[in-house]
Amino acid sequence: MALGTVTASYELRFDTGRVCLDLLATTHPGERLGSVDALRAWITGAGLVPEGTPLAHADPSWLDAFRELRAYLVPLVRAPGSPSQGPALSRVNDLARSAPPAPRAVPGADGTLVRRLDGPPG
Repeated sequence: MALGTVTASYELRFDTGRVCLDLLATTHPGERLGSVDALRAWITGAGLVPEGTPLAHADPSWLDAFRELRAYLVPLVRAPGSPSQGPALSRVNDLARSAPPAPRAVPGADGTLVRRLDGPPG
């Protein structure tokens, strides 16, 4: 967090410098991904999708998937070299195997080019 700034305990945090650490911060001081709407806000705030990307198709299975990923990140970030790191790294790599939709340039409402995903995130 930048010197002199404070994040309220109920706000989502995006100040760690890494998306994986921002995801871990969704558990402190309590669960921040308590709903699909909160997850949509986190995905957008973390910059995982271009601004304005509709995430209406996100459902509770997405919450389960992000929480699973977050759980596997814990030993990778907090206990490097531990015996649990091998299986955690393997699972994170398995989860990352499918390619996300590619960003593409499209004309915005005012005619300037904006980023949009080629399809919905899956």
